[in-house]
Amino acid sequence: MKRIKDIYESVVVSLLWGLCYLIAIHPRCIRYGVFVPFVSFILRRVAHYREEVVMRQLRASFPNKSEAELAEICSRFYRHLAEMIVETLSLAGMNDKKRRRATEFNLTENFHEEIAGRNVVVLTSHYGFWEIALNLYLVTPNHHLVVAYRPLKSRIMGKLYHRLRNNSSVDVVASKQFMRHYIANRNGINGKNLVVGLISDQNCPVTKGCCWHDFLNHDSIFFDGGEQLAMKFNLPVYYLELERIEAGRYRHNYTLIYDGKEAVKPHEITERYVRCLERTIEAKPEYWMWSHRRWKNRPTDGAKFYDNYKGEE
Repeated sequence: MKRIKDIYESVVVSLLWGLCYLIAIHPRCIRYGVFVPFVSFILRRVAHYREEVVMRQLRASFPNKSEAELAEICSRFYRHLAEMIVETLSLAGMNDKKRRRATEFNLTENFHEEIAGRNVVVLTSHYGFWEIALNLYLVTPNHHLVVAYRPLKSRIMGKLYHRLRNNSSVDVVASKQFMRHYIANRNGINGKNLVVGLISDQNCPVTKGCCWHDFLNHDSIFFDGGEQLAMKFNLPVYYLELERIEAGRYRHNYTLIYDGKEAVKPHEITERYVRCLERTIEAKPEYWMWSHRRWKNRPTDGAKFYDNYKGEE
């Protein structure tokens, strides 16, 4: 039975990949001028996909904005969500040349000197088109990119995503195995140092790998795995903001938030990341993933950190 199941999944993944490739080979004017408006209409006007969740979280995060302003942000968010879906499917047709055309890099002044001969942590978020963050390998030829991901419940979709992300310069590692993978390869992969890429605004389960921060008018729980790595192995940490230039093109803005040497208090590195992310979202809120139920957990006693936390179902 397992053999039959594996064959079935491989066939379905191949068919889905073919569909993605058919979408990817369409010209930009079709993908962004036809497919995106159609998907946006289906998501919001037909399926009403999590519209209540989006508006509720927008109201709570921006209490000073009017209903008209929030409705406009919501409308732009669905347009962005549709664009992101089309861009994800279009990864099937991506190569290095197309990735370079889709990406601009705004690096810190001494970026290459700062990371030379060192492993480095990059913290990003569900803002913009985060899949394009993998394009960092284009300008870091002496580093190997290792990215953590949370496996999908669907094995078929998980395999499809893995194929879409596949790249010889990038390792995509499940979150639960990530620390073990890093420790085993901390001296490098194929003679190259590592860039550790983490999406750190996941809806974190209540575990010792998380801490509470004030974020968008909420007590919010964040993973601090990036901070733990940085402190244990003296790694520099960068915040990556993905700034949309136009449909299908993003500028990667890197900010150094920890140099790997500074003495900092517990949770300080994560706090710096949170403040950077909050400024990014407040500037252009429509590009954050508002359809994720971000605030499912609350501290019941006013405590900010896990040690004093009692969760609710």
